[in-house]
Amino acid sequence: MNFADPIWLGVGLVAQAAFSARFLVQWVLSERARRSLLPVHFWFFSVVGSVLLLAYAAHQRDAVIALGQIVGLAIYLRNIELVQRAARGRAISFLWLWLGLAGLALAAGLISHEAPVAKAAVERAAPLWFALGFIGQALFTGRFVVQLYASERAQASVNPVQFWYLSLSGSLLLLAYALHTGDAVIILGQSFGLIVYLRNLALIRKHREPDHHGEDFEDEVAALREAEGADTGTPEASVKPAQPVRPR
Repeated sequence: MNFADPIWLGVGLVAQAAFSARFLVQWVLSERARRSLLPVHFWFFSVVGSVLLLAYAAHQRDAVIALGQIVGLAIYLRNIELVQRAARGRAISFLWLWLGLAGLALAAGLISHEAPVAKAAVERAAPLWFALGFIGQALFTGRFVVQLYASERAQASVNPVQFWYLSLSGSLLLLAYALHTGDAVIILGQSFGLIVYLRNLALIRKHREPDHHGEDFEDEVAALREAEGADTGTPEASVKPAQPVRPR
C-alpha cells in the first residue's frame, strides 16, 4: 500500500470505520436482544462505507475489491428501499441512486493518478492470489445475494443464518489476499469482521430457533424493535373495570 498518499489512506480508513460501525450497532442490538438481528442502520452505514471503499479500490487499481463494492452497493440500497416500502408503503427505486453513487466513486478513484488501470490491476497480485481474492469476494458478496433473496421473498429486510457463514468464509480468504498485497485498510476491516461474524453465529446457535429464510420474520422484527427501544405497539394487558355491586 502507498502510505505516501495520506488522503486516500484516510478515505480507506473512513470506509472501514463505517463498515465497523454497522457491525458495532448490529452487535449491540443483537446482544440486547440475545439473538442475531439486522437493524436498518446497518444498511446506511454500509452505503457510506461501500461508496468510499469503491473509490479507494479504484485508486488502488484493485479489481477484486472494486467489483465486490459495486455489487454490494446495489444490495445495500435495495434493502433500504425494502425497509422504506415496508414502513411507508412506497420508496424511491434504488437503481438510479446506485448508478450515480457507483459512477462518482469510480471516477474519483480512477482519475486520482495516471497509472494504467489494466497494467496496475495485473501487477497488484500474482494470478493465484488474484483468483483467491475473487473467490473470497464472491463469497463475501454472495452473502448479500442470499440475504436479498430472503428479503425479496419476505418483502422486508431479513437475514438468514447463511449470511454469517458466507461472511466468515469470504472474510478469511479476503484477509489472506490482503496480507499478500499488503493492503492495511483491507486487513484492518477483515480482521474486525471475523470477530463479529463468530459472535453472531454463537448467538444464533444459542438462540436455537429455526432460520427465517424470509418465511417467518415477524418475531425477528419484534425483537429488533424491542432492542432498539422502539414502541412495538403491543398494549399492556387491559384491566377490567370493577362491576357495580347490585343491591340485595
